Amino acid sequence: MRKGYQMSIFRSLKGALGGESAPKFDQVEMEHMESVKKALAYGDVEARWNAIRAAGELGDAFIEPLIQALNDEHWIVRRGAGDTLAKIGLPAVLPLIEMLGNDDDSVRRETMRACSLIGELATESLIRALTRDNPLIRQGAAEILGTMQVKAAINPMIEALKDKDPGVRREAASALKMIGSREATDPLVSLLGDDTGYVRIAAADALCNLGDSSIGPLVNALAHSRPEIRQRAGHALSSIGLPAVEPLIAALAHEDPHIRQGASLVLGRIGDSRAIPALTATLGDRERRVRQEAVRALATLGYPAITPLVAAFREGDTIARNCSMEALWLIGGPATRPLLELLSDQSSEVRRRTALLLGEIADPSAVEGLTRILADQVPSVRREAFEAIEKIRKNVGEPAFGSLRSQGEPESEPGKRGNGQKKGGTL
Repeated sequence: MRKGYQMSIFRSLKGALGGESAPKFDQVEMEHMESVKKALAYGDVEARWNAIRAAGELGDAFIEPLIQALNDEHWIVRRGAGDTLAKIGLPAVLPLIEMLGNDDDSVRRETMRACSLIGELATESLIRALTRDNPLIRQGAAEILGTMQVKAAINPMIEALKDKDPGVRREAASALKMIGSREATDPLVSLLGDDTGYVRIAAADALCNLGDSSIGPLVNALAHSRPEIRQRAGHALSSIGLPAVEPLIAALAHEDPHIRQGASLVLGRIGDSRAIPALTATLGDRERRVRQEAVRALATLGYPAITPLVAAFREGDTIARNCSMEALWLIGGPATRPLLELLSDQSSEVRRRTALLLGEIADPSAVEGLTRILADQVPSVRREAFEAIEKIRKNVGEPAFGSLRSQGEPESEPGKRGNGQKKGGTL
């Protein structure tokens, strides 16, 4: 369309809408007005594009043809129609909201973009659209309000988390993530138990994004009656990461064992060494499942946990000692050198248990130290050292030492250990 021809249409249609000049229309000008409408409906791509640009100067009278142009098969025409409707502003909002119900995703995308460009003028209508019968309209409205970060939409969006349509629940959760609402944390935690997977993912993602404000509710959710919510709360806390470490350390002293267990698990996943002292203390927890998670967490933390674990292995009560032993075994080779130092401990029981553990770890570098205590004055220590060496040699494919008698060890009763205990008994 030639520029002069287009400007003629602009002047004519401005007058038709009561513009400043409001000239009288002659037959040619009326024909030009009709040609814009026809071009929008029937012209080729270039004609439709030029007609859309012309209609942008005309205002409300061309809203309906522009709305129809959002269905165009060509992206450039849809984009132009959306941009033009956004310039028209408030009068275009309700027709655009109706278009959110279109089942063509490309049409809905351009419609949502146009609403977002209109901005604040569209928010009131979009909030009301959260209760429309068509779930596609509710979904689209929730997504737009989230993109625009409309604070006034927080409470309606929290209500939308209970919508019967899972797509609406997902978009509401995503919107609350973008808006950043502290009030939404508890409802979002509840949504971790949703029947639909993508809704649960959206809720977890929102909680992670809320950060500090969601940590407390997520820690509490570690004790939820539904195991799947406990599990997903743990994953969300793991994703939050370092900001959750101190609250999780505090949770290790919580009266609810589910929270202590979950906190231990998450601290292991995060892997921050600040948790080591509290996790080591948890090795003496009265609940077995809590101790098990603490063991795994400390083993995951690895080298930084070795020194406090060796101390607990040497000095702790029976339960803490056994748990620290398991953690050191899981850590494996890196724990060998600190354990070798315990082979010189004044306590024969510490030397015996250390030899046993070194045999379970089966690090060849322990053989020299174990060989030295084959001459230990306590028979049970010698016995444990010998069997540890046998295990290590077998593990690396070397021939066994031979019988204990050939090493000068006196016979003991069949099936008995030097101190009267069977291997694998309580340490």
